[in-house]
Amino acid sequence: MKTIAVIASCDTKYKEVGFMRNFLENAGVSVLVIDMAIGFGSSYGADISREEVVSSVGFDWDEVKNRTKSELMELMTEAVKATVAKLYAAGKIDGIMAAGGLQNTTVATAAMQLLPIGFPKVMATTVACGKKEFGPLVGTRDVVLIPSISDFTGENIITRTILINACSCCVGMVKYGGKPIQKSDKVVVGVSLMGITNTGACAAISELERCGLEAIGFHTTGVGGTVMEQLAEDGFINGILDLTTHEIVSEFFGGGFSYGAMERLVKPARAGIPLVVSTGGLDFVDYAKTEFPPRMDERIYNMHNATYAHIKILPDEAQKIGEIVAERLNMALQGVTLLIPTEGMRKDTRPGEKLFNKDLDDTLIRAITEHVGKNVTVQYLEGNLNDEDWGVRAAHAMIDELKRKGKLSAGLTY
Repeated sequence: MKTIAVIASCDTKYKEVGFMRNFLENAGVSVLVIDMAIGFGSSYGADISREEVVSSVGFDWDEVKNRTKSELMELMTEAVKATVAKLYAAGKIDGIMAAGGLQNTTVATAAMQLLPIGFPKVMATTVACGKKEFGPLVGTRDVVLIPSISDFTGENIITRTILINACSCCVGMVKYGGKPIQKSDKVVVGVSLMGITNTGACAAISELERCGLEAIGFHTTGVGGTVMEQLAEDGFINGILDLTTHEIVSEFFGGGFSYGAMERLVKPARAGIPLVVSTGGLDFVDYAKTEFPPRMDERIYNMHNATYAHIKILPDEAQKIGEIVAERLNMALQGVTLLIPTEGMRKDTRPGEKLFNKDLDDTLIRAITEHVGKNVTVQYLEGNLNDEDWGVRAAHAMIDELKRKGKLSAGLTY
């Protein structure tokens, strides 16, 4: 029988724990409740008590229970993570879920992020509302977040409905899916893209697949680039065709729709992963019209939709961003290929189009190429990065890089 772990504060949420246990067991799975309570009150209904949980990281509950709440939260987070990791490594759980507010959500999702993509993870939470940022809750993993609608204060018409749906979600994944991703028997390439580079990037993906490789697209609007790089570090991706490095711009600005991915290019460069990089989206930043950056009187922009604008950066910003890109490319231990499109880095940047600014683009490209070292091979590819034929040629640059790094047979012809 499959087993679902339930992380809960069994002092304040014991009613919800009992409800979830009954539903899950009636649905044909075993339940393992992990108590993460840090209050002074008694806990009820746990299979792994909070005393056992904190002992997993070498502490005695009676000796630590009088610490401050923040100290206990930090300790309990690490203890629950250690407990969940041990259960997963021993093959004792097939899915994991939790329900609660910020405290429960913070601890439970930290543990969930240790588990591989594909392993069922469900969090019913009060935090899934308003303008909250969900990056800290999901990280680079496939955590399912379900808005709780009301707070968890016992059973009522809303909490029963939400908990039934959350439990059913986890049961369905455990019974009919629930398999962590496996390494492919093909050479796998991660390809970065977003809407304004979609045509060129998808052409590259199609060409890689035509040549017998497996290609995975990552939407680089705040997390996609980080996920792609993490999967490469974990060995699921053999090479990266990073056509759309736009997240670096949002990192530089410290905000925008695509903000969230930090230190892009650093991990794969230092790890020696076969890497082909281009400048897709380095020429603009994306902000909501209610949050425009300074100096808008100097800028040109397109409204991407009713809310967000694509805003061309300015020359001084281009210089600094280009230097950042060069600095990170120079970290490549085994060399890296840089592809420079000659007629624009994205959609809407051809002559006559709203975001065309050749002088700006030239400033950005010059800032990169003048600061890269000998380990960076610069190739100029005629055309706009978002052209289909440009994407096809970029795919073959990736294939050449894989051959040089010994990931493909050098004798193969594509």
